[in-house]
Amino acid sequence: MASSRAVTEAANALELPRGHEELVRGLWRAARAQRLAHFLLFTGPAGSGKWLAARWLAAGLMCARGPGEPCGACGPCRRVAVGSHADLLVLDPLAAEVERIPVAWVSGGDDAPGEWIENFLALKSAEGGWRIVLLREAERMAHGQNHAQNALLKTLEEPAPGTLLVLETSRPDRLLPTIQSRAHVLACAAPGAAVTREVLAAHGHAGARAELAARWSRGAPGAALELLARSAPESRAILFDVLRGARRAGEVQQELWELELELRAGTERARDRERAAWLLAQAHALLHDAWRAGSGAPLDALVHGDLGASLAAAWPARRAALAERRLLELAQACVDIGSNLAPEQALERGLAALAE
Repeated sequence: MASSRAVTEAANALELPRGHEELVRGLWRAARAQRLAHFLLFTGPAGSGKWLAARWLAAGLMCARGPGEPCGACGPCRRVAVGSHADLLVLDPLAAEVERIPVAWVSGGDDAPGEWIENFLALKSAEGGWRIVLLREAERMAHGQNHAQNALLKTLEEPAPGTLLVLETSRPDRLLPTIQSRAHVLACAAPGAAVTREVLAAHGHAGARAELAARWSRGAPGAALELLARSAPESRAILFDVLRGARRAGEVQQELWELELELRAGTERARDRERAAWLLAQAHALLHDAWRAGSGAPLDALVHGDLGASLAAAWPARRAALAERRLLELAQACVDIGSNLAPEQALERGLAALAE
């Protein structure tokens, strides 16, 4: 049975990428003029909508009326929507719960999915049109000796006609310079607070929580949705109480642990690690903003600037050296989770660093 996340991802294939519509329409015009590059790299902040833009691009290329806006009614559009189009390979490490993209995803092997990039792009189109690969969070190829990235370079040497490889990343700096230089890079900036509010409203989110998420996400709708799905307003309130000394670290750990968080990992232990890492990242961001506010940074420039003067008061400038040490301790607690430190113990360490 497909996971709920996989079903959601398939449904998103035809979703309008708010803020990036004209960028994609320009690519369709290039395709109609037979000028579309065979290798595209979508970059931009996490949650900015670049993955939706890549999915919408592919749907429009596959559409029976395309290249152009997908009609949603033709056979190819329906197959794209349910994830069964024979000429579209979508490789999503989030849905597959893969931390590092293995070389097998590119050139085959024991860890290969049903299809891999090199083999898929070498085959003729099943439906007589485009043959497309979409790879999400391509920065996950950056590990070890970069075997996956080096293998990908080989697939780019002689691209077959009618093929398209699209990578999506919020960390282009982790990709090899040779990959970046061969790609047609498309920058997808965050659409902004107004669009983010509209997207949140369309998903049933409104009021103070939605407004906070729109601010914290820096105008990136996907990031705002994730913040709400992971109870960020509630966890921030608890963590800030610890930071300003209103509550003790030991008394809030269980409360934080029991917050409702939408987690991606499959196993219970992996979900525990993901939960602890998320909460520690929130604590790190909050302390960093408090330190900057206490040092005189303008509140409007800070993610948590809506807390006002109380944010600066939580960590005055005279404690700057201590803040640096505490931030390192919080970061180390996150690293230690990956080194098999018990997630509960890592969170305990992080809360202690936040409280002192």
